[in-house]
Amino acid sequence: MTMKRKHLTEMIVGLLILLTISCNNSGNSKSNSSTTESKNQTEDNSKKDFSKIGYELMDKEKLGDISLGLLYNEIIEKLGEPEEKTEPIIYGADGEYHQTLKYNTKGIELDLIGEVEKNRKINRILISSPCVFKTLRGIGIGSNYKEVELKYKEEIDPEFSNSKSLVAGTIYGGLMFRFENNAVITIFIGAGAE
Repeated sequence: MTMKRKHLTEMIVGLLILLTISCNNSGNSKSNSSTTESKNQTEDNSKKDFSKIGYELMDKEKLGDISLGLLYNEIIEKLGEPEEKTEPIIYGADGEYHQTLKYNTKGIELDLIGEVEKNRKINRILISSPCVFKTLRGIGIGSNYKEVELKYKEEIDPEFSNSKSLVAGTIYGGLMFRFENNAVITIFIGAGAE
């Protein structure tokens, strides 16, 4: 438990540093921008509430027919019994009981929260190969970078996105797409950081 808290503390400190650097870089890029188009795009992005966007995406988005909030028995009905299941443990960051269900042959990993099994619900979803599920906008494992960028262009936070990952919403809530060789290798729905 202490090791997890130490890791969480290190992660939070790292994210705060990243956020500070990103905010400073954002200000510098605005003042050094040489084109009106770049300025307008940066100003448009600065007006967006990516936290709100991320939470709206988390509420609406699905991968196949699984979504955040799905209850334990509904998961079992849709996916069957998991190949791996951890014992529930309390996370210090949120004080919730967390349990991980892994469907390795389907490329699905679910984080559930809740003390009582029947009341546990999906808190985070991670898919990878060989998962065939797609988002509501048709993005799945193997989709290319430009396609994801086009489908989620209004929700992508440029501060946390680069050529290896796109974040729709924020790292604190939303969708995160990871890429390798310009193709999606993982899709994550939920909060990547507390």
